Amino acid sequence: MCIVFVEYRIDASYRLPYLEWSQRLRDDFPQVEMYEGTDQPGLFVELWSGLSDEQYRFMRAVRNRKDEYAAEPGAWDGIDPERWASLGQWVPGGCAKIHIWQFQKVK
Repeated sequence: MCIVFVEYRIDASYRLPYLEWSQRLRDDFPQVEMYEGTDQPGLFVELWSGLSDEQYRFMRAVRNRKDEYAAEPGAWDGIDPERWASLGQWVPGGCAKIHIWQFQKVK
């Protein structure tokens, strides 16, 4: 078991489409929690729980627009990589500014 932490800033002019996108994400994936910075409006984090290593690698590749996600068909059945990757158009600096880390419980 792991948690995945995703952090990014959304350009204020894209706030509404982002909020619509994030609601669909939460509807589709109950294992994600989303937060917005109270001291830094527009700074968002996602906390994902219970992802497999394969799901984490797929998410990271899609969010960073890497081609290797095509090599993992079925990693998350029903996910449209383009829908996930659309986040990059709302982040100042693009996909390179979407930070994703995987954490495992300390044993």
